[in-house]
Amino acid sequence: MRISILLSLFVILGLSGLNAQIQYTLQLERPASVSDEDIKALFSEYTDIRNVQVGGNRLSLTVPDKDDYPILTIREILAQKEVAATDVQTQPARAYGAKKKSLESAQFKVYGNCGMCKDRIERGARSVKGVVMANWSIETQLLTLKYLPGKTSEEAIQKAIAAIGHDTDTARASDESYENLHGCCKYDRPTSPTK
Repeated sequence: MRISILLSLFVILGLSGLNAQIQYTLQLERPASVSDEDIKALFSEYTDIRNVQVGGNRLSLTVPDKDDYPILTIREILAQKEVAATDVQTQPARAYGAKKKSLESAQFKVYGNCGMCKDRIERGARSVKGVVMANWSIETQLLTLKYLPGKTSEEAIQKAIAAIGHDTDTARASDESYENLHGCCKYDRPTSPTK
């Protein structure tokens, strides 16, 4: 009886160490100049992404979950070396002792008007090293993002967005960068940052 209780306790404690994860397997198209090691290096700063394996034109890796690392984000990381993912397979993966997710989430107001603004704001946010995901809503003017706190900060991201002409909660674009926006992108500027 005592042995079965101990065994049950061991199994329960052992299973609690399992973290559900997602494994992506991607078929790649890449320039001949991009090596397997070049592709692996693209993921080295993302400590949550595990088991990165590249062989020929196939990449497999494990992410904590689809919300933090949607396939669009993986494709954007690959695009840094002009590598395209042509076929993607997703399956659940389990790993013992996986690290806790290290991504931070943030949401703040970014002033803009249209689809061109959306594209510019999202590209501006993703251009900051450590930003994993960025999505700006035209309706609410809120930018939602996920980033690696060891690589960047919310303040740095807001400054990068201001540098391309869009005011945020705490960072004001220069008059010159605002004036360089396309006519339809010229939003009504706040008199000062809102925070």
